Amino acid sequence: MRGAVKNMLTRIITSVVALAVFFAVIFAGELPLVIAVLIVTAAMLFETYSAVTGSAAVKVSGYITAAIVTAGVYADMTGAALSAAILIILVFLVFLHGKVRYRELLSVSFMSVYIALFMSYIPLLRINMGLAYMAFVFIIAWGSDTCAYFCGTFFGKHKLIPKVSPKKTVEGSVGAIISVMLLCMLYALILDKSGHPLGGVSPEAADYIKIGLLGAVTAAVSQLGDLAASAIKRDTGIKDYGKIFPGHGGFMDRFDSVIFIAPVVYYYCVYIIII
Repeated sequence: MRGAVKNMLTRIITSVVALAVFFAVIFAGELPLVIAVLIVTAAMLFETYSAVTGSAAVKVSGYITAAIVTAGVYADMTGAALSAAILIILVFLVFLHGKVRYRELLSVSFMSVYIALFMSYIPLLRINMGLAYMAFVFIIAWGSDTCAYFCGTFFGKHKLIPKVSPKKTVEGSVGAIISVMLLCMLYALILDKSGHPLGGVSPEAADYIKIGLLGAVTAAVSQLGDLAASAIKRDTGIKDYGKIFPGHGGFMDRFDSVIFIAPVVYYYCVYIIII
C-alpha cells in the first residue's frame, strides 16, 4: 500500500513539474517552442534507437534521416525531404550490408521518419493557426490518457488488446472517446466566453459539433498511437523507453499519443474546423 501511494505521489510531482515547464515553453513564443520540439524529438529518437539496435552506424543513419525530414518540413519541402530520406536509407542499406541486420536499419529508419515528421506538426499548428489550435493536441492526447485510465479503473471489465497492453479496457477506451469529445467542446466554450474564440470568431452550434467530433476521432487515434508504442516495447522486451520522468518513463512514453495525433489535428483544423 505504501509503495502504491509513494508511486502515485512520484507521478503527481513529476506531472506538476513537467506541466510547469510545458506551459512556460508554449507561452514563450514560436522559436522557443520549435527548439523545445527539436530537443524532445531528439530525445525520443535516442530512446527508440536504444530499444531496437546497438549499432552506432544504424543510429547515425537514423539521425541523418530525421534531420533531413525535419529540415524539409520547416522549409516547406516535405515531399523533397522524404524522397531524400528514402535515398539516404537505401544508401545505408547498401553500404552496411553484412555489417548490421537490415531489420534494425529499416526499423530505425521508419521511426526516424515517423517521429521527425509527425512532431513537426506541433510547431506548424502554433505558427500557422495559433496557440489555441495547437493546444488541441495536448488536451486530446493527455486528456485521452487520463480519462482512459480512470474509466478503465472504475468501469473496466473487458480487455481491449491484452497481447499489446494488458491493462487497457474497452470501457476505458470508450470512456476516453466520450470524455475527450466533451472536453474539446468545453475548451472551445471557455475560449469563446473569455473573449478569445477559435479563429477570432464565436463558434456556432455546428462548429461545436465539429470540435466535438475532432475530440472523438483523435481520442481514438491517440489510443492507437499509445498501443503502437506499447507493441514496440513488447517486441523489444522493455518496460519503458526511458527513466527521465520518475513514475512516467521516458519522452516516448509521454509523447507517444501526442505524436500520433498531431498531423490529424492539423489537417482536421485546416479542412474542417477553420471558420
